Amino acid sequence: MKYFLFSVLCFLAGCASYYKGLTKNEVLNPCVEDTKPAKLNTTWYTASIDVIGKHLSGLLVVKKMPDASYRLVFTNEAGATFFDFKFQPDGSFQVVSVITQLDKKPVIETLRKDFELMLGLPFNQPLRSWQHNSLKYAGVERDGEKIYFIVNSDCASHGNLEIGSKRKRKVSVSLAGKEPAQPDSILITHYTFNMTIRLTKFDKDVDE
Repeated sequence: MKYFLFSVLCFLAGCASYYKGLTKNEVLNPCVEDTKPAKLNTTWYTASIDVIGKHLSGLLVVKKMPDASYRLVFTNEAGATFFDFKFQPDGSFQVVSVITQLDKKPVIETLRKDFELMLGLPFNQPLRSWQHNSLKYAGVERDGEKIYFIVNSDCASHGNLEIGSKRKRKVSVSLAGKEPAQPDSILITHYTFNMTIRLTKFDKDVDE
């Protein structure tokens, strides 16, 4: 009986809303616009993707185009392309190429949302803000999800970028480094299934 009660309590705790106590601010905090994630510049990364026991590694180039669109191309060490995605500033998305193993709608949709968040594209829209204790959040609501960044207490920088449903945090993007437009490392973590993407910047002639 004690074990049963303990199990029930654990279940209820696990189901508790990640956003319990989150309140919407009627007026956008003035510092929010100044802390929006920087638009990434063209950068090369070593990339490691782990998803449900499968592993891919190679090179990912984040290429900022003259029209403000982005191309993300992921290749292996031999130069074969895993995928080539194009992201427009207005939110439109194009699969230029993708290998058969990844050419599945749920996989494409997951990668699209992950990289859109990493690029900060959802924050091109008018922003809302929320408060939870001492933490400030700013972002947008879309298709039943909150897409937001955490405003740090100094009101001059941001923390993680995240996507959450009504009750759960679903994915977070952590960017580290001194140059916001060219992070030294990027970690994308999923919380509803086992998937991580690790990117580490390395020096390369971006005009090659």
